[in-house]
Amino acid sequence: MKNISKFKILFRCDAGDIPELGTGHLYRSLNIAFFLKKKFNLKKNDICFITKTQGKFSKSLEILRKSKFSFISLNHKTKNNSIEEIKFLKRFDSKMIIIDRLGKINSNFANFISKKFDKKIILEDMSNFRNKFDLSINSLIRNVPKNKKARIGIKYLILKIPDIKNFNFSEKNIFLFFGGYDYKNLNTKVINILNKYPIKLNLYIPEIYKKNIRSKHKIIKFSMHKYYYYLYKSNIAIISGGLTLFDSILAEKKIICIPQYEHQLYNAIILKKKNTIELFSKLDKKNQLNLFKVFEKIYTNINYKKKINNRQKKILNKNMILRNYNLITRIYEKTIN
Repeated sequence: MKNISKFKILFRCDAGDIPELGTGHLYRSLNIAFFLKKKFNLKKNDICFITKTQGKFSKSLEILRKSKFSFISLNHKTKNNSIEEIKFLKRFDSKMIIIDRLGKINSNFANFISKKFDKKIILEDMSNFRNKFDLSINSLIRNVPKNKKARIGIKYLILKIPDIKNFNFSEKNIFLFFGGYDYKNLNTKVINILNKYPIKLNLYIPEIYKKNIRSKHKIIKFSMHKYYYYLYKSNIAIISGGLTLFDSILAEKKIICIPQYEHQLYNAIILKKKNTIELFSKLDKKNQLNLFKVFEKIYTNINYKKKINNRQKKILNKNMILRNYNLITRIYEKTIN
């Protein structure tokens, strides 16, 4: 623990093979970190991630090493909002902290953060103590108490705006992604469904899915730093909920959504009501057949794409995303004035 006082911004988030965790919180925090680094010409060692990296949290280690940001490992047995976590964070003198995780902070933890850090931001927390933060954002978990510092709703999503200029789009390109942890083994089930399709497809799946699956189609495994490239060159995105659903909305893709968790289903139902996605709440035998029929229907349907793209732009667009980054920017600016 050297030079801890030199960190200007702390992030507290995790990633792992744990239901309702996956990798989304860490990747979103990294998007914020890269934005602030560029905006304020920060060095990578001005920013530090406090993250669990052992056991089921080992994915964090791989992701953070590739990002080249500073990180310090928190014992993987440490419970969120616990006395042990407070004692660990006491060792830092940074002026700003950003916490990104599901759940509810308790009063003891909220009071500590409030006193310890000049500026504090929390994402997706469900507690009554969010009003102790300078900014709370609930874009995915929205059934929460309101307060003056809260921003609630899909329009407050924080996503990466990729600078992708050259990519080879093809109708045959199909993007499959079911979170950093495919809890329900949806990847295998969907590939088996698509094996019935007569036209040979290019199936893009993340390399973090280690299981080898036989398929008549061409399977191309991509590393996560190529995630946006393969998403944007795809015709259809077959995905779970989470941030990937909204990345696909921003990318204006035809979307088949199969949520893994209740909060993902809640968000997907809203988008389904707005006629922007196809939704399957589960993959029993009946829905497997229906998914195949939907895939056939939308595969080459240009009119379908035009209709959903017009609706998608109203729900989420680049200007909204930039506004949300600027909300965080204004908080950080107060630490340097």
